[in-house]
Amino acid sequence: MCSNLRGRGDGMTVDAGRAGLLDELQRRYAGLSPRLRQAARHILDHPNQAALSTVTALSEAAGVQPSALIRLAQAVGFSGFSEMQKVLRSALAAASPSYGERVHQLRAAGAESGAMGLLRQAGALNQLSLQNLLDTVDAAALDRAVALLARAPLVHVVGQRRSHPVAGYIAYGLTRSGRAARLLAGAAGMLRDEAETMRPGDALVVISLHPYSADAVETAAWAAEHGVSVVALSDGPLSPLLASASVALDVRDAELFGFRSLVAQMCLAQVLVLGVLQAGTPGHA
Repeated sequence: MCSNLRGRGDGMTVDAGRAGLLDELQRRYAGLSPRLRQAARHILDHPNQAALSTVTALSEAAGVQPSALIRLAQAVGFSGFSEMQKVLRSALAAASPSYGERVHQLRAAGAESGAMGLLRQAGALNQLSLQNLLDTVDAAALDRAVALLARAPLVHVVGQRRSHPVAGYIAYGLTRSGRAARLLAGAAGMLRDEAETMRPGDALVVISLHPYSADAVETAAWAAEHGVSVVALSDGPLSPLLASASVALDVRDAELFGFRSLVAQMCLAQVLVLGVLQAGTPGHA
């Protein structure tokens, strides 16, 4: 693999070299050790930072030891981290900041003290999340998701922990629109029992972002195995939900002091509900 990324003799552009490296990290991700997966995820989210940082600074940002970055580079065919970094650095001049890096820049800029300072910083991060939503959601995938939900006799919705309010909104919105929808809440440890009431032809909306809910991932896997169509709202190519998804929609929300926003997820949830409602209106079917 690395022979195609090291040089320019084969006519490969620097952008293609970086894209090839990032694709290779995604392809090998599942087979990496937990620490190497952590390092790979950080590089995928912050490729420009990885291009410019020292191995020490990057390892601190990724929460791993410097040796993990060296082992990661070797795992994808390079002799060491500096050789892999050259591929990222070569395309940096032409690259615009990634979403993760723009979030990092906003955080680094700091905020005014007090509640209004927090409001301004939260507002800026949420605006960035919404703009990124327009860039990451595939239009064809969004249309397929709406069509799949519109024709399902019953839509089940599951979202654990921070994604639970988003799941509740989708179930509420569909029910208020006259659609048969059911929130899989998992009260009293009954999530698996609730999931096993799903029937072939039904649809499941599952929402989970990193760090992923094991219950949500298992529910999606069970649904896919039993003829239930799965619409996954998750955060990109490393999500374990993709293995079970009939349609996957990429959504990212920024965090502020460890608290993840729900703005982009809620916006996408609203679009799904309105899309299903529109699909049932004469002239839109």
